Amino acid sequence: MTYQDKVKASKEVLTAIEAMGDGEVIEFTYGTDEHWKTKEITPKVYELRCRVYTIGGKAYSVSAQGSYTNDSMNIDKITSTTLRLYTYDMFRQRTTYSLPLYEMKIGITITETSN
Repeated sequence: MTYQDKVKASKEVLTAIEAMGDGEVIEFTYGTDEHWKTKEITPKVYELRCRVYTIGGKAYSVSAQGSYTNDSMNIDKITSTTLRLYTYDMFRQRTTYSLPLYEMKIGITITETSN
């Protein structure tokens, strides 16, 4: 796949991310997951969350769907083909990952409600 093909394939996802408002969540699949017992292969589902701050603009994070632990990463940079993710462990060691937009399959957008 050429770079221009990657840019074209990433356009829909990039447009959806840029249009997100405060508290919105986009569900997407990326890669696969194997069930530990049945060995069934299913798409891995993630959530991309957006927060809008009055000072500093938007902040995004990605987490595994339904994860209530530290199973998430922040978005450092959005390019035309990738999301650059990062997180820090308990020893302040930075871990990074480049998530290709053209391999993401976006689903629904949800607006979170405050409790």
